[in-house]
Amino acid sequence: MKKVLAIILVIAVCAVFVTSLAACNDEDLNFGKKLISVSGQIDIFTELMSGTADVGIMDSTMAYYYTNTETYSGKLSVIPNLSLAKESYGIAGRKGAESTIYNINRALIALYNDGTVAELASRYGLESKVIIDASTNIGSAMPSDSDWQNNIVGDGNKIVVGYTVFAPIAFTDTNGEFVGFDIDLAKEVAAYLGVSVTFEQIDWNSKELELQSGNIDLIWNGLTITEEREQSMCVSIPYLSNEQVAVVRTADLSKYQSLDDMSKAVIVAEAGSAGESVVKKA
Repeated sequence: MKKVLAIILVIAVCAVFVTSLAACNDEDLNFGKKLISVSGQIDIFTELMSGTADVGIMDSTMAYYYTNTETYSGKLSVIPNLSLAKESYGIAGRKGAESTIYNINRALIALYNDGTVAELASRYGLESKVIIDASTNIGSAMPSDSDWQNNIVGDGNKIVVGYTVFAPIAFTDTNGEFVGFDIDLAKEVAAYLGVSVTFEQIDWNSKELELQSGNIDLIWNGLTITEEREQSMCVSIPYLSNEQVAVVRTADLSKYQSLDDMSKAVIVAEAGSAGESVVKKA
């Protein structure tokens, strides 16, 4: 019995320790009294529904999709007229993978021009989010680095895409099909380039390590383009626009209308995400 109690005590202490690692107090934050960092954006909804967090900061593409589903409609809402950051999504390859990203870019532009991108966007309600500029000068010849030849062609003509569950970007639908705007677009890009594509679910907070280690070839999952990422990775042209928004329990909508209203709120965001960077002080 003592041994069982000791094990329970150790587990409890470890749980407290892990929780403390995943939380920041108000001195480290731009707003809120505490930040809970979770492993995926989908976990934000769980924290809000359970009452362990008051405000979730996340991508608008996912926020509006989920708050309009049967599970969360009427229970969770996006705070209206509160955009915390405007941004663009890109597709990232390893540093020095200019040849691979060149091919991704030329496929994106071609699929935009032939209407494929518009059709996919319409499928997921993202028509107004597409921002591909078909006039972008990506060069007339593939760069001379070896990434495409060695890591794509040399690996069985296969691109490995890293993703997290992130509807309407990448998710399993009610029929059990793995779908989403990015998933379907990656398949179309691969077909255009004459290669196959496989999908590897990753921890978003470890995405750079997954990429640099060679476990995946591309991060393709609503990745916000930042100057830091463009310096550490090779990033495609922008293809979708996005915003960071705040999600709360619908019953609390009148309570939280601005960042000032959140001074005593527990905030939740995905670790390593653009949403987390909005909340945490640089």
